[in-house]
Amino acid sequence: MSNELQYITPIHVRDYLFCPSILYNKYVRRIVEPETEMMAKGREEYERDKAGLKRRKTILGDRRIKADKVLFSKPLKSEKYRLAGVVDCIYWKDNKLHVLEIKYTKTKKPFPDHIYQTATYAIMAEEEFKQPVYRIILYYKYSKLWHERRFTRQLKAHTLKIIEKTRRILDGEEIPIPKWKLKCKSCWYKRICHPSTT
Repeated sequence: MSNELQYITPIHVRDYLFCPSILYNKYVRRIVEPETEMMAKGREEYERDKAGLKRRKTILGDRRIKADKVLFSKPLKSEKYRLAGVVDCIYWKDNKLHVLEIKYTKTKKPFPDHIYQTATYAIMAEEEFKQPVYRIILYYKYSKLWHERRFTRQLKAHTLKIIEKTRRILDGEEIPIPKWKLKCKSCWYKRICHPSTT
């Protein structure tokens, strides 16, 4: 792993769960997909929200959550697990720590890769604030879907196993074998993983 990849990020975890081959191609082979119109739209919306603190505070207001304290775009790091990233939102309600990740997509249910991405932020938040995380939350802005999950010991333990698998690929200890799945049809990387289908 290069110096800039000494720390695993929640984005690495998300990419690993979505597809280990994408993780390998993006961060080890350095083959990066060109930005699509949908990616650009999501990035622009994220930047607008990031700049507009008032707009972002309305997310908690829409849910009628009266937080004791709120932090947006908080850099986090775990020296214990060598993790780093910037979480969308952390808030305390009734002295309990919550980690919130905001997504700019439409969906009827949360994606597993997003759940474990948020759980990775929670692991860092616990080390940073020396307090257990009570819940992790995913908010899908375009769907208005709000998904909460208790951050249990089991969820944390499983997330740590995923982080270790992610690290093995980024360290070059393991090269994933591409497996054809339905989602490969619309994936830009299929020209690399499955050249005979293009």
